[in-house]
Amino acid sequence: MKKVTRRKVLKTLGAAAAAPFAAPFLNLAHAQGATIPIGVAVPLTGNSGPYGPDMAEAAKRTAARINNAGGILGGRKLELFIEDTESSASVAANLTQKFINVHKAQSLVGYWGTPEGLSSRPIAIQNKVVLMVSSAANAITEGDTQGYVWRFQMKATDWGIVISRAAEKLGFKSFGIMGLQNAFVLPIMKVFEERITGAGRKVMDSLIYNPEQPSYRAEVERIFGKKPEAVCCFGLLPDFVSIMREVYRGGFDSKVIALSIMADAEGKFVQAVGPQVAEGIRHFQPMPDVSASGYKKFVQLMGAPADRLFLFPPNTHDQIAITALAMEKAKSPMAVDWSKQIINVGNGPGEAVDDVVEALKLVRAGKNVNFQGAGSSCDFTPNGDQIGRGMGQWITKGGKSAFVEYVKP
Repeated sequence: MKKVTRRKVLKTLGAAAAAPFAAPFLNLAHAQGATIPIGVAVPLTGNSGPYGPDMAEAAKRTAARINNAGGILGGRKLELFIEDTESSASVAANLTQKFINVHKAQSLVGYWGTPEGLSSRPIAIQNKVVLMVSSAANAITEGDTQGYVWRFQMKATDWGIVISRAAEKLGFKSFGIMGLQNAFVLPIMKVFEERITGAGRKVMDSLIYNPEQPSYRAEVERIFGKKPEAVCCFGLLPDFVSIMREVYRGGFDSKVIALSIMADAEGKFVQAVGPQVAEGIRHFQPMPDVSASGYKKFVQLMGAPADRLFLFPPNTHDQIAITALAMEKAKSPMAVDWSKQIINVGNGPGEAVDDVVEALKLVRAGKNVNFQGAGSSCDFTPNGDQIGRGMGQWITKGGKSAFVEYVKP
């Protein structure tokens, strides 16, 4: 069997997924200073590998559309440097250094997971470069980020608030809680427990477990053995696969509530455990408002069916769009300048527009814009947290995730 290397994966992705859109990126590197480099760090392999290819494709298509419309700052083109984080904090940190020191990028986008975001955050701040992440951990934007760290995602505590509200609505009176020892998970778990008990529901037991344990049998027997009406599991795909296999073997019948990155993961969970184990699991995930015009245009840009649900690629689209708009607004590609314009182009005030090319035309004309993205309305707090993002609920039936409802924040 031939060894598949990371370089081959990236080469295949670039050749196959983006062939119609390669032209804007060819020959530009030969013109020194003509292009504006952007570092794109996405998980093409590793635990979160299912999400990376579409994120990379979204970045390519968004940049190509901007470039085909004339680029920014008087005709300069965006040049993407796409790399695989391998779902690893250390790899992401090394890539961040590479983007900054080798490619001279002033915008770093993608960064799906909390470990990747946390490892890259201090590097970006130290070098005064903008870091845009889909990472949810509160710690990503806590403290003094100097305006260089921006989250294109619902932060972790807000996940806990929305999921607890949905759990109350489902009518469960008693809960067990299991949470992975992880900077992303722990705030969700804490807020969920506080709000559930505050609403008069009973938490029969709660525990934090470690990643990559050889077995989770003891943890499962402890929580599920108390027979709560529902058990909320907060973690990632690999640990949840092991946990639910133990639940099935043990014959426990508590209802299970989880995150979509655990209980779906682009179908990887059902593939791993089978439909019987997955049956009836409810799972939650921040998602775009699929009825919004900006999201519908994004689906068209991706060449996908109208009913296709993209969870994370719209974030990458919005990161590229906000980068271009803020640079145009600042009349500068330097992050120290354009980082100050992110709220101005995202929050407004100004004309609401959901097409980045049209928004760029308005900015060039000296008009204010309130950009409405594909993933969200692109409104931010001063410390870089995104606000106004909703969450979806699904239930697994017959091996498929069936959409239940969209919950607004």
